[in-house]
Amino acid sequence: MKIKLALATFVFATTMATSFAQAGEFVPAAGFGSQYGDLGGKFMYREDNMAIYVGAGVGGAAVGFHIAPSANSQHVFGAQYASASDVFDSEDLILATYDYHFSGFSGRGWTLGGGLGTADYDGGRRNGDSKTVAVFNAGYKF
Repeated sequence: MKIKLALATFVFATTMATSFAQAGEFVPAAGFGSQYGDLGGKFMYREDNMAIYVGAGVGGAAVGFHIAPSANSQHVFGAQYASASDVFDSEDLILATYDYHFSGFSGRGWTLGGGLGTADYDGGRRNGDSKTVAVFNAGYKF
């Protein structure tokens, strides 16, 4: 009885894991900018024309999402929250983003992009004040 239960559990877990894995793909990337924690990496889960990601690097960390008009589109829009940025001497960046994917959203290769949003100053005499920031991102999807 225990063997049947273990076998059934194994088959169910394998089926669920396989169906989840076939639904999308995980894509690693490396680059410079707020999506990559200033200088670091980004790990995306991509499904059709949408993706969610986490990024971490030497200056901070970020979470966000991308939406493209189609899976083959080179133009990608999104939003991002970054916990900190040494480049902008800021905490809590909230940005609307645009990225250009040279080989399309579903392909591997170079991306260039930017974002516009708000950030809080970190330290100094303006500690806690908000400012508008524009950011630049450059990376490579493996």
